[in-house]
Parts: sequence; C-alpha cells; structure tokens
Amino acid sequence: LDACGSLAALEEGKVIHARLLDHPSELDLTLGNALVNMYGKCGGLEEARSVFDNMPQRDVVSWNSLISAYVLNGDGEGALQLFRQISLEEGVKPDKVTFIGVLKACI
Repeated sequence: LDACGSLAALEEGKVIHARLLDHPSELDLTLGNALVNMYGKCGGLEEARSVFDNMPQRDVVSWNSLISAYVLNGDGEGALQLFRQISLEEGVKPDKVTFIGVLKACI
C-alpha cells in the first residue's frame, strides 16, 4: 500500500483494498491507516474518507492520515475542519504530526 501511495498507483491500491475486503478479519487499525494514507497520496480523497469513516477504531495516526490527505488534495479548509473535529473524538489527542498537517493546510 505504501508503494502504491508513493507511485500514485490508485488502481493497484484499489485491487489490494478489494482483496483485503475479502478477508475482513485482517483489516485492522494499521491496514486501515495505510489505506487512508494510500488513497490520500493517490488523489482518492473520497475513498480515503470512506475508509476512515468505516474504521471501527481510529487513533491519532488515522486522523493525521486523513488530515494529510485533505492537504495533499488541496482542501485546506477540510483539513482544518477535521482538526476541529479531532477534539470531539474521545481519547484522541493531537500530536506534532497533527499540528504540522494543520500548518500545511494554512499555506
């Protein structure tokens, strides 16, 4: 998934995602975060958001991945809205990476 994101290989990433959906027990927090990251890097912001919204568990890495996806795809306002929303998510505390993403949203 990381290679697909680095190469902006969206179609290949979708194939991997489809195979993961065939084995839902393997789709854990780490793979969910990797999918959000991959879709964000490939320009699939809607797909990144869909994966994020359907994750049964999310952590600060999940939020950071989605904030970065919004920034990478030119939606700084969306990234800032996510930052506002993160404070509502119980048990999730923004970290340095979160703040870097928010600063990039302001550029």
